[in-house]
Amino acid sequence: MIEFTCNRRHYSDQTPIITDLEIQDYAEMLLQDYKPRLLKEPGKVNAFHFAESYLGATLDYQDIYYNEGESPVAGATVFNDDRILVFDREKLCVRPIDVEANTILIDNSTMAEGKEAFATFTVLHEGGHFCMHPAVYRRLDGQLDFLDLMGNSEPGAHTVQCRRSVIEGKVRLTTQLDFREHQANTFAAAVAMPRPTFIPYAQSLIRKCGFKKGVWVEPDCYDWDSSIGLSCVVDKLADTFGVSRSAARVQMKRQGLLMSEDEYAQANCQLVVAF
Repeated sequence: MIEFTCNRRHYSDQTPIITDLEIQDYAEMLLQDYKPRLLKEPGKVNAFHFAESYLGATLDYQDIYYNEGESPVAGATVFNDDRILVFDREKLCVRPIDVEANTILIDNSTMAEGKEAFATFTVLHEGGHFCMHPAVYRRLDGQLDFLDLMGNSEPGAHTVQCRRSVIEGKVRLTTQLDFREHQANTFAAAVAMPRPTFIPYAQSLIRKCGFKKGVWVEPDCYDWDSSIGLSCVVDKLADTFGVSRSAARVQMKRQGLLMSEDEYAQANCQLVVAF
């Protein structure tokens, strides 16, 4: 596995200061090392094999506890030996369980039938934390505090728990945690839909629909034909890469393949000025 390196980090908690492009470059380096074919032919990555066999994580499946009224936890990454609160369905109670360091926990609800695309993205999202955020969460032996040594630290002290709403939706970049969740989402998208295959494949589908430059331009006013055509492209991308429709659409936007009329006009204006 190629180690993640970052020259700039936030002074308070070691959150990497890194661009989306740098994250995508890193993800594609991992894919080149793991399975180069994924950078040559559009297809689905086996996220579970990637996480276990290449990243070296241990995968475990639990009913991860969350407080009533909060968004459910889809997955978690455990950086040090820790205790995690889970719901015991047999005894109908909440209890802590011991989890070893370098474990990626996936909530059982994430693995439900029909949610394969979300499960894939969740595992890759946790893989992003696993690769990029050890400096934030992991504590070396000499750094363990008194409560750790006495075994009285709070459950989850060395774990990042990721809520379904964060993995499914757009993250508001307010706190350092928000930035880390955004970074993990960007990593997951880059592994599942790498640029060398996603961009040309998406452009070929878009061109077949009449957009010769390979960019889908959404009209400012609702257009039924455009909506249906875009839906077909998104469906094809989601099916080919094994991701959700929302993930495929976000990746189109991220790569500049889906724009509003104003965005497209502005992009073309910038090109004219540049040349």
